[in-house]
Amino acid sequence: MRFYLKRTLQKGMKRLVRLSYPFYLFFDLFKRKEEARVLMYHKVSNLPPEEKVPYCNVPVDAFEAQMKYLAENKIEVLTLKGLGHWLRGERLPGSRKKVVLTFDDGFRDNYLYAYPILKKYRLPATFFVIVGYTGRQDFFEHLQWDAPALADRAAHPDHWLPMTWEMLNEMEQNGMSIGSHTCSHRSLSTLNRAETAEEVGHSKKILEERLQTEVSSFSYPFGSPIYGDFNPATEEALKKAGYAVACTTGWGANQMGDNPYTLKRIPIYDHDTLFDFKCKIDGASDWVEKFKSLWQRFVRREDKVDFTPTVGVEKAS
Repeated sequence: MRFYLKRTLQKGMKRLVRLSYPFYLFFDLFKRKEEARVLMYHKVSNLPPEEKVPYCNVPVDAFEAQMKYLAENKIEVLTLKGLGHWLRGERLPGSRKKVVLTFDDGFRDNYLYAYPILKKYRLPATFFVIVGYTGRQDFFEHLQWDAPALADRAAHPDHWLPMTWEMLNEMEQNGMSIGSHTCSHRSLSTLNRAETAEEVGHSKKILEERLQTEVSSFSYPFGSPIYGDFNPATEEALKKAGYAVACTTGWGANQMGDNPYTLKRIPIYDHDTLFDFKCKIDGASDWVEKFKSLWQRFVRREDKVDFTPTVGVEKAS
């Protein structure tokens, strides 16, 4: 029931965004501030429709259409590192509106489907991986799936497994960035200071040793400001570990001078049309954050679990 209600509200707000788009464009003519919108993906694969549990999946054809739109319309696509410099006051050439592409969790279908399309259109992206899973032949235990997902997982297990270190290395060497999504995907707000330091610091150290590159970006598990998945203490832990930027799941645009450790993002859904995608990157859906925040204030979250990998996270040497 909760899923159906949420899905219905999402589609209702989407219709409002579509109807209000011409009015948004008119008022946007008078805006001068630069804006950057960080798009949030999870899975990119051809899966059966969601029933009770959202997979956060985008079909392959839809994803390619979105990337083609960005490339053909010369939308300025920044790296997260570049966004961090911009937030701290470095002026960048290009359009007033900027886009950043991010992926959470580290599903193998990111490598199989999203990565080739990104290479095709020469677009950079950041992939946030759960270090405790990376390279394992185990499914993500912290996530729940409904019947269609389980059936597809049995038929196409590779799509649901985490990426391997070899895949991450290849992607990193070809223009993609790898960031940390912690070791175990526990909400940092549920951990003590030592556990938080381990989740953010140890995951970074392993990534840097295995990939032989600097890791400066982080994505908070769950990432909700309303549910308290991050706070000043977690931000301090990120700074101490050496991260430059961190992404939340708060919805909206980022502007120069905003806190680089509380970046807002905009999710892309399986039911988004190309016009819906255009509305999101243009900023016509930014007001949805108010309704999302209201929902979270009144509806208890059921998906935050305390998970620790059954196989221990390797210790960096």
